[in-house]
Amino acid sequence: MKRTQRGTMALEMVILAPVLLMLFMFLLACGRYFQTGSLLESAARDGARGASQSRSLAEAQGRVNDAVTSTMGQAVKSCKESAAGSITTGFNPGEALSVEVTCTINYRDLGLLGLGGDTTITKRFTSSLDPYRGVRGAGS
Repeated sequence: MKRTQRGTMALEMVILAPVLLMLFMFLLACGRYFQTGSLLESAARDGARGASQSRSLAEAQGRVNDAVTSTMGQAVKSCKESAAGSITTGFNPGEALSVEVTCTINYRDLGLLGLGGDTTITKRFTSSLDPYRGVRGAGS
C-alpha cells in the first residue's frame, strides 16, 4: 500500500456508514408503510363482507370492528392502537356498503430526517347488500 493512501479506508467508512444506515432505515419505513397498507386493505375487505351479511347496522358495525381488531393485531404498535373502521354508506338492501379503515403509523423510532412524524393511511372496500335479504330497523 502506498504511503499516500494510508487511512483512506477509515475515511470511506466514516462517510459511507451514515449513508448506508439512512438507506436501511428508509427501507424499513417503506416496508412498514406497505405492510400496514396491505393489512388495512384486508381489514376493510373482511369488514365489508361481514357487514354485508348482517341484518342491522349495529351488527354490521360490530362485524367491522371485529375484522379490524383481528386483522390489525399483526400491525405495528402505533397502528394497532389507532386502527378504526366505519361504515361510510347507508345500510339499504341492494345498495353498496362501503367500509373505511384508518390507522396512524409512527416513524419516530426509525430516526429518519423528515419522516419523524406520523402518517395516516386509509383504505376502503365496498360490498353489496343482498337486495332480497331482510334488514331490521335501528331499534331491532
